[in-house]
Amino acid sequence: MREAVAAALSRGAREGRSTAVLLVGPERPGGAALDDFDELMRRSVLRDDPVGRVGEELAAVLHIRSVDNAEAVARRIAVAGPARIGIAVAAPGEYGADDLLRRAALALQEARSRPDGAPWACYEPASVVAGPLAGQLREAVGKGELRLLYQPIVALPDGDLAGVEALVRWAHPERGTLEPDAFVPLAERIGVIGDLGRWVLEEASTRAALWQRRLPALQLNVNVSPRQLDDDGFAAQVLAILERTGFFPGNLVLEVTEGAVIGERASLAQLAVLSNAGIRIALDDFGTGYSSLRYLARLPVDVLKLDRGFVAELDGTSRGGAVAQAVLRLGQILHLDTVAEGVESEAQARELTLLGCHKAQGFHFARPLTASELQRWLPAGDLSRYESEVWGPEV
Repeated sequence: MREAVAAALSRGAREGRSTAVLLVGPERPGGAALDDFDELMRRSVLRDDPVGRVGEELAAVLHIRSVDNAEAVARRIAVAGPARIGIAVAAPGEYGADDLLRRAALALQEARSRPDGAPWACYEPASVVAGPLAGQLREAVGKGELRLLYQPIVALPDGDLAGVEALVRWAHPERGTLEPDAFVPLAERIGVIGDLGRWVLEEASTRAALWQRRLPALQLNVNVSPRQLDDDGFAAQVLAILERTGFFPGNLVLEVTEGAVIGERASLAQLAVLSNAGIRIALDDFGTGYSSLRYLARLPVDVLKLDRGFVAELDGTSRGGAVAQAVLRLGQILHLDTVAEGVESEAQARELTLLGCHKAQGFHFARPLTASELQRWLPAGDLSRYESEVWGPEV
């Protein structure tokens, strides 16, 4: 397994992808339990992901895009059988094999000692959680340092505005503007993702409620962290914000990752409440996670978002468009809306239209825009009076 981890880390460094190790300790001891879990784990990971023994535990090595992918696998293993699981993740070139395995062992030790019964734990260096950036992030919402940009989502083939995705940025006083990848995972680790998510939804829905005076059918997409779904009061908070801002629930699309809902009854219950209220649910980056297709028909999902990686493969050939076509066909069969992400050329937009994609977003249409820039996409109309009443001058 050490050689498998080293090979995976080397590949991750070449491809710019993260590597995760899941160390699994079945709660039923003995060789038979390890044999059972060995087969279970092989069914829970992708075919090329190595699985093997490390002493009295089992390990799986994953090539992942985010921690969500690793946690999706942990959820599937935990649902299938009683076990404790330690997760350690290395960014490209970050750790060696021994360091990553040691961190997974420490995470497994933490999972075994947890009083809350959570079946897995992720390794978190104390320096990260207690560092200066973490302290600054805890105060960022209160200090008004967060900003929102809006990326248009257009209808295909005409390119008319159909919706916007709200994208958060942190105007850090020393480091400049930070992208979500630089602080959202930290917000999840230090427990402030709930405050951040509520701010994003309130800010975006207040603004979008004004835009709907010009374009009533405008949809607002907001990303939801798996940690937010862990909060039993999440659905009630969303509905309260919509009532307060006057934004119609049927025009809100909450984007969740595949891993956030696989095997999580609490998450599914939250999404069911929101879906029953008319809010639409989108599976983001569809096709990149470790979920099973059998879950898809059970989830309260309305939209599939085709990952930009599959869009980039489009080249006018049947091979280049195979995965995109499969995902789009699946959406048609299940009567789901489809949105392609990362569209960067007219050729990609044209091929997606021919494949039956309903909507798209990407730099070919527009980069993320400020609220003022986004207004130019709206039908003609005067919002100045409403904006001065609600927002005042825009910064």
